[in-house]
Parts: sequence; C-alpha cells; structure tokens
Amino acid sequence: MIVLLGVVSLILMHEMRIGISTFTYYTFWVIILPFVDSDHFVHQYFLPQEYAILVPVFAGVALLCFLCVFVGFVMLKSKKKKA
Repeated sequence: MIVLLGVVSLILMHEMRIGISTFTYYTFWVIILPFVDSDHFVHQYFLPQEYAILVPVFAGVALLCFLCVFVGFVMLKSKKKKA
C-alpha cells in the first residue's frame, strides 16, 4: 500500500510540473511576448501569435466532441439495459 501511494504521489507531482510549465509557457507567450521586440531571440521558441488562440480553441472543441460522444454512448447503453 505504501509503495502504491509513493507511485501515485510521483505521478501527481509530474502532472503538476506539466501543468505549471504549460501555464507559464502559455502566459509568457500570450501576455509578455507581444511587448518584446520581434527581432529578439526569444521569439524563436514560440509559435506565431495566431496559434495562441487556435490551439486552445481546437483543444476545447476536441474535448467537447469527446464529451458529447461519451455521453451519447452512456445514454445508448442505459437505454439498452432498460429494454
């Protein structure tokens, strides 16, 4: 049991690191980078500004589609169980 808790805590720490680094990268990309000169070397580490909107919109649409398909399957399964 103790080994399992150690593994779970390592996984959670890894997920937190990924989340914090993603948040920091996106915040720097969207909020700070527009105020940096366009010929500065830091711009080579980021995608163009158009993707700052397109990436989250695409991820949101994909998540919404996945949720709708999941709810549809659950509704169909529950309907078959009743019949």
